Amino acid sequence: MKKVLIYILIIVLTITFVGGIVVKTSIVRVELPHGAVLYVLPAPKDNQTHGAVILLPGGGYGSVKKWFEGYWWFPFYYCQGYTVAMLDYRLPNQDHQIPMVDGAEAIQLMRAHAKEWNYDKNNVGVMGFSAGGHLASTLMVSDKASIRPDFGILFYPVISMTKELAHKDSHYHLLGDNASEELEYRYSSELHVSDQTPPAYIALSIDDPEVKPQHSIRFQEEMQAKNRPVVLHVYPSGGHGWGYRFSFTHHKEMLDDLKDWLSNRQQTNEYNKE
Repeated sequence: MKKVLIYILIIVLTITFVGGIVVKTSIVRVELPHGAVLYVLPAPKDNQTHGAVILLPGGGYGSVKKWFEGYWWFPFYYCQGYTVAMLDYRLPNQDHQIPMVDGAEAIQLMRAHAKEWNYDKNNVGVMGFSAGGHLASTLMVSDKASIRPDFGILFYPVISMTKELAHKDSHYHLLGDNASEELEYRYSSELHVSDQTPPAYIALSIDDPEVKPQHSIRFQEEMQAKNRPVVLHVYPSGGHGWGYRFSFTHHKEMLDDLKDWLSNRQQTNEYNKE
């Protein structure tokens, strides 16, 4: 009973905090050219981080889980000095191009509004969860610099669409039942890592019953093979889809790990500018 009361108190405090931010700094709603919607919370004007993160929630490409993998992350990034946005992307319904178009438009729009929303246009990253992690990783391995993010954070991501590894629901909703091997190859991000792929931070639970840990491991291996910066955090429990849930056993550890990576990356960026 005590744990339940503590959990409820934390939720109330978080909602209050989010509400305070929204009152003080309004969330900007932007409709993208093809109909997706981007919700943006600009960073404080006096922040020293100068970065932006676009959240790409999961849902197996059959839904968009906008709360624990979306809005609930706003206070975390705001407090780190980031402009944070959440992309409510369109569902593909087996048209594989739809989420990719929306993700590309979100990155381009964020770079175009960098001065207005208080960050460096060359410091725009993505954070993808599950199927949103697949969208994020697909953008990360793009050969088009204009739509490739500057860093990627992947939580229990779908990476591969090969028959060996593919997450059934994500594969079905994105590619359909009868996808060709060529299409599966095209959307298997681990097969397209290059020397242009941006730094990656990956986190998952080893007991994930839905998306095999091999998705993340293979992406990490390919990043290492191409000498690209990559960090992989594997938690001993938690399953799938924990996002910002307080019930995730390793919630605090996960936030501390991510905060440290963001801080170290920021320090490296500042050093390289000098």
